[in-house]
Amino acid sequence: MILAVIYLLCSFYLIRKWRVFRFENISNIQLSLAFVTKLFGAFILYYVYTEIYRDRQTADIFKFYDDSLALTQVFFDSPSDFIKIIIGIHEDHFLMDYFINMNHWDNSYESVITNESRVVIKICAIINLISLNNYVVNVIIFNMLGYIGIILTIRSLALLYPSKYITHLFWSIILFPSIFIWSAGVLKEPLILLGIGMFLFGILSVHKKREKKWFNWVLLGLGLFILLKVKFYIFCCILPTVILFTLSTVKQYKPLPLLSSIYLTVLLVILALHLYNFEYDPIELISIKQQDFTNLATFYRAGSYFEIPLVNSSFLDFLAAIPMGLLNGLFRPLPWDIQKTIHILPFIESALILAFISIIFFRFVSQKIHLKGKDNMYILGFSSFTLLLYTLIGITTPVIGALVRYKIPGTLFLILSIYILHLHNLKHEKK
Repeated sequence: MILAVIYLLCSFYLIRKWRVFRFENISNIQLSLAFVTKLFGAFILYYVYTEIYRDRQTADIFKFYDDSLALTQVFFDSPSDFIKIIIGIHEDHFLMDYFINMNHWDNSYESVITNESRVVIKICAIINLISLNNYVVNVIIFNMLGYIGIILTIRSLALLYPSKYITHLFWSIILFPSIFIWSAGVLKEPLILLGIGMFLFGILSVHKKREKKWFNWVLLGLGLFILLKVKFYIFCCILPTVILFTLSTVKQYKPLPLLSSIYLTVLLVILALHLYNFEYDPIELISIKQQDFTNLATFYRAGSYFEIPLVNSSFLDFLAAIPMGLLNGLFRPLPWDIQKTIHILPFIESALILAFISIIFFRFVSQKIHLKGKDNMYILGFSSFTLLLYTLIGITTPVIGALVRYKIPGTLFLILSIYILHLHNLKHEKK
């Protein structure tokens, strides 16, 4: 416990001294309080997975940590083997003895392109070396990584718009239920938030032509690399936004026609890869992901399972599944999906988001407000990522709990879109 307190104090010192955490309208006290709030989310997660769902083998907040302990031990047995495993230049059969005690190093439901669980296990094993295998310290460090991602996201928006209302955005993200809960554990979500924050700050700094161009490009690249390794499909979903912002920086293209062209090109590429039986056929990957997730839900008797439109390795099935996938992503959980008390909060969350969007849309229509210039491009870029991610998750994820959790990156971009729309509306009212 003493070690945990030391790391907590170090976190507060970092918040106070690191210039990344300096905002004109957000005090150090608020920043420290927000971090404590995130840690409270970790306490809630711990309670859920120790008092409600008591099977440690299937508990998401423990599975990466428990496996990482075995990998950390490799460092003390053979530092050279540990380094080989971490950087990925090993042969599994040669080092198989090290993986015997791991339950999640190999998973049938992982992507055939990247093994995402291994990435988190490796990161956790490295952290164990400085946390002395202390789980609470690991929680603090993972929370800090996710928190830095949120801070960079806030700073990204501060590059674009006046900071007068930035405090509202800050607390909206910190307290948003799904982000508040799922970004607080030893999970992939804190790393995803870190990757998104680095990506956003990098690409928007490039777009705004800020100084230290090389640093902005490095930050952008690191953010995309994290997303690529931790969640491959998020990386794929964000690429159209990357292309939109990049081309808009180079040449003054109109955002909507450009984005439409990008998505048409993506669809044609998917069709071509499917017809020519490419090794990584996107349709086949989606079909496999569907089946693996369905089998997993059946094996563990997931109580929040719902039917999803099957793709069956067919391009036409894929096109037919898109509308229902989008509806699943946007609206679920629906009232009849609520089977447990824990499902009520995400239902309220989705309802509130849709209510905010409806109110803003009504104001825009009634007051004949039109999005122009940079606002139009940012809204299109952010919202298109949200809709694409929601659709993909809605097609492949037949379990309410997992659906809500996987939606977090898209939800974050949706909050940013609502924030920009709100500022645009305020600007119009002043005029």
